[in-house]
Amino acid sequence: MFKKENKSTSEGKIIDIETGIQGNMKFDGPINLRISGSFEGELETKGTLIIGENATVKAGTIKGENINIQGRVKGDIVCDRLELSRTAKLIGNVETSTLVISEGAMLKGKCQMPVDEKGDDKESASKKKADKKPAEEPK
Repeated sequence: MFKKENKSTSEGKIIDIETGIQGNMKFDGPINLRISGSFEGELETKGTLIIGENATVKAGTIKGENINIQGRVKGDIVCDRLELSRTAKLIGNVETSTLVISEGAMLKGKCQMPVDEKGDDKESASKKKADKKPAEEPK
């Protein structure tokens, strides 16, 4: 059901779900999660979530930092970075800062990329804030 792989510490903790599971899962700490079987429920994770090529996921919302979809997903995605591989099939709305779609991937839904109130993307807004730091007063 759950398989904890022994990988180097640079990759961190990895949980591989190879069977069917139903319910709500939330991980507070960074973890690398791979779903190779089926999952139904709500999912919130920090770190990397990989939905394998043979996986089927049905969720209201999947929240995470880095999400890589290779299999089938029905549900909304909210993340920092979303990658859809050539075998990915996603039906749901997406909210992400970075979106990578490989040739052959399918996305059916709306996609939003966060912007600030002036219409700038997150990265541009943070650069502008850094440039506007006040000069230090001479002593």
